[in-house]
Amino acid sequence: MEPLQYTSLAHVFFANCDRENFAGWSHRKQGKWILFTGRRLRRETQYLALAFKDRGLVAGKSIGIVADSSPEWIMADVATQLNQAIVVPLFPNISAENFSYQCDDASVQVLVLNRLSDLSPAICALMPRFKVVICIDKRSELPPNGVYWEDLVKEGEVLSRKPESSLWLNQQMHSLNPDDVFSILYTSGSTGVPKGVELTHRNMLSQIQVIKRDFLRVKRESDCSLVILPVAHAFERMSVYFYTLCGIKIYFADSPRHTAEIIQEIHPTVMTVVPRILERLFESMTVAGEKMHGFQKWFFVHAISYAKRHNPLEKRSLLAKIYDRLVFRKLREALGGSFRLVISGGGALNKSICRFLLNVGINVVEGYGLTECSPVVSVNKPGSARPGSVGLPLTHLQVKIGEHSEVLVKGESVFKGYRNRPDLNSDIFTEDGFFKTGDQGYFDRDGYLYLTGRLKELLKTSTGKYVSPNPIELELGRHVLVEQALVIANDRKFASALVFLNPVNAKRFLQRTGRDFSVEKALKSKRIRESINRHIERVNSKLNHWEQIRKWTLIGDELTVESGLLTPTLKIRRTVAEARYAEEIEKMYEDSSN
Repeated sequence: MEPLQYTSLAHVFFANCDRENFAGWSHRKQGKWILFTGRRLRRETQYLALAFKDRGLVAGKSIGIVADSSPEWIMADVATQLNQAIVVPLFPNISAENFSYQCDDASVQVLVLNRLSDLSPAICALMPRFKVVICIDKRSELPPNGVYWEDLVKEGEVLSRKPESSLWLNQQMHSLNPDDVFSILYTSGSTGVPKGVELTHRNMLSQIQVIKRDFLRVKRESDCSLVILPVAHAFERMSVYFYTLCGIKIYFADSPRHTAEIIQEIHPTVMTVVPRILERLFESMTVAGEKMHGFQKWFFVHAISYAKRHNPLEKRSLLAKIYDRLVFRKLREALGGSFRLVISGGGALNKSICRFLLNVGINVVEGYGLTECSPVVSVNKPGSARPGSVGLPLTHLQVKIGEHSEVLVKGESVFKGYRNRPDLNSDIFTEDGFFKTGDQGYFDRDGYLYLTGRLKELLKTSTGKYVSPNPIELELGRHVLVEQALVIANDRKFASALVFLNPVNAKRFLQRTGRDFSVEKALKSKRIRESINRHIERVNSKLNHWEQIRKWTLIGDELTVESGLLTPTLKIRRTVAEARYAEEIEKMYEDSSN
């Protein structure tokens, strides 16, 4: 591994602020963009660091951040680093019990949040435990120990006038060590006690340096990025520091719901996403032909079909060039027309959707990672992406396939262990130091990694057979009427599934018959149920008999992070869903003859 260019993430941040051609960061608030110049980012982050120190933040302790993605989030992150303290990303929709556990386990002294109203009453009741609660939104109610962000920055500005402040900031900056822990990220697992992943500066610095050098070439002069995922998640946080290392402008969205509108406003060239965002994008692009008629509609349908089937690595035919001029170019323009790179992670991307986007001219690269690996393990390179693969391992990592086809990883961006969990740390590494990911996979002859399932999520039926739910759920989710699916099999005689309806596509599907739409009607629709059932039969035809879905239940509830059914990366929380739909699950097994 080549030497690190920087000693800390704070070092990367301030070096970027000082670039003469740095265009700054922008944050969308209430439909307007607010610019944070390099000078403002540097100055206010230093003010925050001084105010944190004055408010009693102690080295080795932590600051919790439960806030939307924004420049302020990263500024608080860096200011915490200058105090040699640790940032703990938190989520507003977790239970008060887990919130309290994480704050205790990580010794959180200070809490940063957008608005007090974002938190549940049970979590609001925990505010007195902190030395200070910082509210970014000036309109938020303040707890007795609260202070507004703006006022805290002013406190730091006053402190900065003291002669010793400049010396302190300089000393703190140079005392940061690459092997210092800069953050503890608690896994969003649905079972057991949350596990605190301790990440060091070296973990993330080594990763973003290698990605910049060997995998994703980003141009400071012409590229700009859009941040729509939570930076509380390791994937987007790493992405922000990667963009910072590259020196490009970053736009922070106000809400993922405004993504389509924002893309037209700023025409980004780079963006990191989770698969569900690309799936929604695919749906919106493919339904564009519904209002067409005659030859125009016929041509559009054939162009879409071609994009879903053609191998994007093969040479483009004359027909493909015609499709591009008359159809694909318009689809790209609907996405701002400037995307050069879309990086997908946090879950498996549907192969046909990946093929479609690549053929349309949206350069999608899929990767794979875990929080414990900071988080990237592998990624496809632009121009040579293989749909279905999660790419080539990062060049500074050793990745191999171990017992039970488990993916094993070793290298500088792999964490050293979970906080305060010696009971787990003794089992998560092999004797030769490889981290056991729990994911199953294989390499093709060219070294591309493919994932086949999750070792730790194998479901065992009551007959002793094992079912790997992830690939089955991915196949079930490929139907246009299915939002997501959850396979049930653990300690059961056979496999069944909860199938969550996609209401947008169900409405389009039923409108063709002229019916008024409601989710209740859609759930009872014979046409919808028959269409989904035919799809399940096709999926079953490729499975071993003990893996086949014998019964399924259609669910009309909306899947959201706020409801607790989805993780921040938009994957179903298995235990939460099984508990919430326990009655529906039991009904599928009531008849013992099946």
